Amino acid sequence: MTFKDKFYTQDLLLVALCACLLPVVVTLNLDGSPGSYVKYPPWEPCLNGSFSFEFKTREQNALLLYLNKGEYLFFEIKVYKGGVRLRVNVGEGTLILRAGENLDNNEWHSVEVRQDGEMTYLSVDGREQQKKSPGLLQYYGHVTSNDTFLVIGGLPIEYESKKFKSLALPSVIFEPRFRGSIRNLFYRTCGGESIRPQPIESSGLLTNEVDLCERGNPCLNGGKCLTTDNGVLCNCASTEYKGDRCEL
Repeated sequence: MTFKDKFYTQDLLLVALCACLLPVVVTLNLDGSPGSYVKYPPWEPCLNGSFSFEFKTREQNALLLYLNKGEYLFFEIKVYKGGVRLRVNVGEGTLILRAGENLDNNEWHSVEVRQDGEMTYLSVDGREQQKKSPGLLQYYGHVTSNDTFLVIGGLPIEYESKKFKSLALPSVIFEPRFRGSIRNLFYRTCGGESIRPQPIESSGLLTNEVDLCERGNPCLNGGKCLTTDNGVLCNCASTEYKGDRCEL
């Protein structure tokens, strides 16, 4: 074996090792303790985008997701009186949407927030509510901030003290932390393809279940792989294909 071949082989081994060390997508099981949260790369709000996830809990009131961007822009989703409530502010007033009921039954429920022009949509288990977003066209794409983040279940503890003033919605720190499970988080930004973001940091996780879609994605032609209690499911809705694996 030449020195070049040996060096190349070592590179391959290093790449394989790094791939094994990369975080895998998981079903998040949060304990709801003080300081519990999972932080993700931020979703970029725009006039043609969405994010979605599934959750199950026994809590009637708890913070599910919070996106902070700049001094004014925020998205807050919480379990509220057993349903789901969305609050959005892009600088010209707060929009509120509610959907679903009796969601504190410890069964899986789906949530999608979608932006289409000036209209904001909240869908819970396929039932959709919508409203026009005040000031949306003026602010989207023009808000920049160093303190942009998206969290699941609660905020890092430092936002209750030294970073409090950087929050677009300061009252979010008083929301009850989420106790339960969340899976299948997806982003779609500005009409692009759905991506499955990886968590950056976390606290208060009980267990991390390996996502079956990460073990081997069976979906073809851009189909979205979803984890279910009975295995994986390929969602072909955003493609021109059909079939169990979006192969037809």
